[in-house]
Amino acid sequence: MKNIKLTRQELLSLLADMSIEEKAGQLAQIPISACMEGVTEPTGPMAEMNLTPAQIALSGSVIAVRKIEAEACAQVVREITAMQPHHIPPLVMKDVIHGHQTMFPIPLAIGATFDEGVAEDMGRCGALEGAVSGTHVTFAPMVDVVRDPRWGRVMESPGESPLLCAKMGAAMVRGTRGNDISAPDRLAACAKHFVGYGASQAGQDYAPIDVSRTELYNTYLPPFQACVDAGVDMVMPAFVSIDRIPCVCNEWLLKDVLRGRMGFKGMIISDWDDPHQLMYHGVAADMREVSKLCIGSGLDMDMMSFAHLNHLADLVREGIVDESTLDAACLHVLELKNELGLFHQPVKNDSNACQESVCGNPEIRKAAFEAAVKSCVLLKNDGALPLKKGAKVALVGSHANEHAILGGWTLDADTESTRTLLESFGADERITLVSPEEADVILLATGEKQQDTGEDTSKAHPYLTAAQMEELRRLHTLGKPVVMLLFCGRPLVLTDALPMCDALLNVWFPGSEGADAIRALVMGDENPSGHASMTFPRALGQVPIHHDRLSAARPHVENAIYVNRYIDESHYPLFPFGYGLSYTTFAVDASADGQTVSAKVTNTGAVRGDTVVQVYGRLQHSRLIRPEKQLLAWQRVSLAPGECREISFRITPDMLRMYDAQGAAVEAEGLCDIAVGEDSAVPFSLTVPMN
Repeated sequence: MKNIKLTRQELLSLLADMSIEEKAGQLAQIPISACMEGVTEPTGPMAEMNLTPAQIALSGSVIAVRKIEAEACAQVVREITAMQPHHIPPLVMKDVIHGHQTMFPIPLAIGATFDEGVAEDMGRCGALEGAVSGTHVTFAPMVDVVRDPRWGRVMESPGESPLLCAKMGAAMVRGTRGNDISAPDRLAACAKHFVGYGASQAGQDYAPIDVSRTELYNTYLPPFQACVDAGVDMVMPAFVSIDRIPCVCNEWLLKDVLRGRMGFKGMIISDWDDPHQLMYHGVAADMREVSKLCIGSGLDMDMMSFAHLNHLADLVREGIVDESTLDAACLHVLELKNELGLFHQPVKNDSNACQESVCGNPEIRKAAFEAAVKSCVLLKNDGALPLKKGAKVALVGSHANEHAILGGWTLDADTESTRTLLESFGADERITLVSPEEADVILLATGEKQQDTGEDTSKAHPYLTAAQMEELRRLHTLGKPVVMLLFCGRPLVLTDALPMCDALLNVWFPGSEGADAIRALVMGDENPSGHASMTFPRALGQVPIHHDRLSAARPHVENAIYVNRYIDESHYPLFPFGYGLSYTTFAVDASADGQTVSAKVTNTGAVRGDTVVQVYGRLQHSRLIRPEKQLLAWQRVSLAPGECREISFRITPDMLRMYDAQGAAVEAEGLCDIAVGEDSAVPFSLTVPMN
């Protein structure tokens, strides 16, 4: 049954009848463990909370960071609702980043599919499992544009392109929230981290950033605008600062840009304990001042610092914070609860049996499998793949018998029940598993550990470990074809490893169905079709490296001096953005007629396959410096052997619109050079007019 919602007037009447303490309480998020016996959280200032029953009763939201049964979650919601003076239910929030119990590939791998339908499916399935488990809101999608593989949180982003982040982020929002977040199978969505978090210096988590407003407008804000346009319900400010003012209390950013320029009308919530960091920065002297600064700058809900819960009511009563400011923030929280239908039905499901029947059902597992297949990127293949029927195969390496292939942010997944590669390949009667010395071909499953990706996992050395490289060298000396199956949550520097591999399949962290998806690809049941969502550097010194960097004062020219170059390393990446091989080959013949770019795409190989036809552009003349290449559009194409299909793209001036430091539009005029191909290294070959 469709949930009944309060009218606008009923919401305003409720707000007017609430006490100052109630309204301040609605802006506080506390851990669900504070309301449950026998449950503890592994993170957060648990020992310092000292929450009273009265504070719990007034809290507007609870956050869960570990698996909770539906009945227990429902009990917490009902108890808080009963204790709250106006019986206002709490919001239950959780990180459903790339699935809930059934894990999809990490978002960076979802970006590698270049398929918005896959991103939407991930959001839809995560919402279905999350909602039936008691969650109302997920802290996803993360749409930070990422260019530095040292940063562990690149795994949460769709990639390095603003357009890719925008398209995939918006698709995740649509999949998560649908048309009605009060539906029993939907969650409210939260876009994060607003804004520029991906530019953290040296790739260190929580490190400062220094980006110009021009860079904000053109690179980091567009994915958030796409999420706002898609109906995202919440936005989370980043841990970083803009113009040396922390985002969580940056009035220009939250009010002028997010609410004003971008038109966002939903709720703004801090990251975990982020308001507290104002004291570390020296921006605030104490938590009382923290609350004053954050509420005055436009932050609504405080996640886990308890600044609003402990101090905001007093600040209002003393006249330091105007009650109208408190009312505006509280109304945003009440409006979200109303859209979720919580005033009529606070709990979406209270049955553990229902939870168990939905989570991991065959339809969700099938979607996760298909996403994993599409996300894997074939980076090299000298004929070693696919495996031949009857082959004797050695499957070795640190990840051969590893259950933990899900990636970071797998709070509700049962890692130990995830199938391993050895379990999957061992069940395939077409091959025989043997030792490396006996094998026809060696599969080396290696790479990062699952726990070494995600938040607080920055790496100064994003390489294979010394032990993994030594194993590769030993296997290479056997003289057998070596296929590397690379597990990673970021691009690794693979320059030394690549010559010792006859094939390299980058499988990222592929999720719950990853082992079977990898086997299907390696055996040739499926054809690799992923394309790199981030550039793979040759050397760490190239980082940050990305396809759309701004043009240099002295452009790179081979074998020249006093140009943009390294004297000890190639100018070019190991694998460019958008790169990906297949078991077949494609020919792309592009032409232009006015602003219409057409491409005849032909499968020139012997098996059916998919490729991603990508269009890049660069305006010939502009008063602002532009990227060397800018992704303008793409289309996935599936073709049978010998099949040819013509696709077209309309290149319009809005695709190349830029913004100056004041946020004013700089329209595209004149001629635009166009490159069409299967990765970002394709040269410019066409020119189209912009007027």
